[in-house]
Amino acid sequence: MNNLQKYELVNSCETEKELEQAIRLLTNPETGMIQGRTKQVDGKAMASMVIPVVVGEENPNYLTREFGIRQQALYLKYYKK
Repeated sequence: MNNLQKYELVNSCETEKELEQAIRLLTNPETGMIQGRTKQVDGKAMASMVIPVVVGEENPNYLTREFGIRQQALYLKYYKK
């Protein structure tokens, strides 16, 4: 999957569950890590932070900006209001 396809996958998510699934799909199956802007982070932990970020319980900085993940979570947060 190239970078454009990854952005399109994330951008097509319309629910928190879809965004969680996209993060899991982008996670390296061998290492369980997903590439952030500067370092790799645990993909499973990041996927579990989507709902708390969207409902406003956690800081959006728990989600990486890579592939528009944080942007999509914030979109979902404000779209639901």
